[in-house]
Amino acid sequence: MRYLKKFFEHVQSASVTPIKAVAPAQPIKPSVGNEPTIWEIDWHQIAPQELIVIKGDTTDNSGIIKGTDILMKYKLGNIMADPVHQVTYDRDFDYSSIKDPNKYPAVPDTLEFDIFLAKKDETLTREKGEWCMSIEITFGDLTVSGFKICPPNEIYKPYIYTSYKSKTDPSNTVFAFDEPSLQSLVQFINKFDGFKIKREDLNFLDVHDNFDPHQ
Repeated sequence: MRYLKKFFEHVQSASVTPIKAVAPAQPIKPSVGNEPTIWEIDWHQIAPQELIVIKGDTTDNSGIIKGTDILMKYKLGNIMADPVHQVTYDRDFDYSSIKDPNKYPAVPDTLEFDIFLAKKDETLTREKGEWCMSIEITFGDLTVSGFKICPPNEIYKPYIYTSYKSKTDPSNTVFAFDEPSLQSLVQFINKFDGFKIKREDLNFLDVHDNFDPHQ
């Protein structure tokens, strides 16, 4: 697994402690012949704490569920790492204030990120090899996005895409995150050493119809 860049700077500023002690002046790196020390890190310290989802058939373009004043917000929940890092977000809103919930769209209870970290070139050693990240996003029971990133900012065409002009989702409705959520995802990815993506690299996850999956 890829190591985290400047992780201990984050730890020091946040006054938190990683699961296992590593020399604080050193970046967390994989070591040849051993499992990488990324497994020792509590991802609750680095993952976005909340995300706001925008779904065309459910919310407006700010994430408010249609016909309500409820923001479709998800908060960080369980994180598992065996062997894929599964980062789960739980629904952080409810319908208790709605008199007739049957009139409003059902929304998933969970949002999940499955994050795979693997060497770009399997012929290279663990110590010298370049690592890439594949991310699959599942909203409820539906996998809504899947894409691969290699450092520093090589974004491959999404292999799963369910937003505007999708080949697999004929509804032509958006699946997206709001701007603060996208910025927090960029910051999270850039915590991994070698990654330097920008907000525009994730245009396929925003609310604007500015990404063409057919190109």
